Amino acid sequence: MRLLQKLLFISILCLLPTTAAFSQVVDVVKEMPKYDVVSINDANASMLAKLPGIGKKKAQAIVDYREANGEFTEVNDLAKVKGVGKKLITKLKDKITL
Repeated sequence: MRLLQKLLFISILCLLPTTAAFSQVVDVVKEMPKYDVVSINDANASMLAKLPGIGKKKAQAIVDYREANGEFTEVNDLAKVKGVGKKLITKLKDKITL
């Protein structure tokens, strides 16, 4: 019985580093962005608000601008929306599409 307990104890000790590493990987994956490329012509305000640098107000401003002026013809047209500048557009280039 003692031998079995020692073997079980050693087995658990061997698995601890693996378990700790796995939990760190899970934490890193949870922190990764959870969005794909977002279409600025099709997305609703809640989808746009998930983009970095776009909050609820800017997202709604984008939707309002799109409804008033029609679809964007290029990504840089976002600069026409109040509160959206070239710096933000550059930051979003790989996260947005038409």
